[in-house]
Amino acid sequence: MAVSNILNSSDTELLERLQTENILLIEENKKLAETVDWMHDTIWRLVRTQRSEN
Repeated sequence: MAVSNILNSSDTELLERLQTENILLIEENKKLAETVDWMHDTIWRLVRTQRSEN
């Protein structure tokens, strides 16, 4: 079934808001993933340091 090319203004506005929200969520997810990576690296660095001290 073909998608209609006719959208009313409220549909267009909703679509734009959803696209904006999606972009913001993608950016937030990227920052959170970077934080998790940093935490993971930091924890393993501390573990290796403690092992070498013992």
